[in-house]
Amino acid sequence: MTKMVLEEIKRTLMQANAVKGEQEFCVAWLGKNASYMRTLRFQNLQPSADALATCASKLNYYGARLENSKDEAHRVWAERFSALHEKCAAALNEQAEAKWRVAERMGAA
Repeated sequence: MTKMVLEEIKRTLMQANAVKGEQEFCVAWLGKNASYMRTLRFQNLQPSADALATCASKLNYYGARLENSKDEAHRVWAERFSALHEKCAAALNEQAEAKWRVAERMGAA
């Protein structure tokens, strides 16, 4: 699920002209190298907590800035950024919970 969230965020940022493509998204919004998303797809991996947290933080930051704009279009993007922030934060929480719910980490082993 978390990989799908990042794909949705990337598409939305491209629609907003906030990024030109996947490589820019990886570097500027995930804090990763330009081939990060390609590597996730090729190796069938989920995004790191670091990438999700970085993206959620940046979405929250820019969403808050756009929300205060006098331009209606900016406020619409602020709402979209806020919704994506929530999805990204939920994916991060889901990933973290899956990790701590492992039986041996709950003291059941």
